[in-house]
Amino acid sequence: MAAAFATEVPPLVRERLASTNETSGSFVQTKRLASGETFVSEGRWRMRPGVDFEWRVTEPFDSVFWADETRYIYSNEDEKVERPLADLAGYEHFKGAGDGDFSAFFKAFDALYKEDADGTFHVLAKPRDERLARFLSRVEADGVTTGWVFRATFPDSTTFEVKLLENP
Repeated sequence: MAAAFATEVPPLVRERLASTNETSGSFVQTKRLASGETFVSEGRWRMRPGVDFEWRVTEPFDSVFWADETRYIYSNEDEKVERPLADLAGYEHFKGAGDGDFSAFFKAFDALYKEDADGTFHVLAKPRDERLARFLSRVEADGVTTGWVFRATFPDSTTFEVKLLENP
């Protein structure tokens, strides 16, 4: 299938994003600076739709981001911060995603979508808004239903990549 502009979430991706079942797995996140320096962290994640979400970094040090429907908590060995979700930068733009409303994404980005015959999908999205484009060059996602790779590229060529694997 040739890449085409997407105006709504394709069925393969929507099925995963709209799941009402608890899911969990592991992740590896890698930040690569334009200078070549690389920083890697690993951990576990868990999502219970309508209940909560947890992102726990276990390497190189322990930290956790946890959120329910109204608040979030970030903690590490030095601090613990608890605030309303509404205080999280940009939350107001994407709060509908938890209910399956992804329209804010398509307002913020032009997205190309391609799906291979084997069920692998590819998304390339670039910011529509100049203010956002000053901070973010592009976002990409590639994967299958049980494993995704997200990549963000910034104007200075720094990249941030997250590989998500679901528990079987």
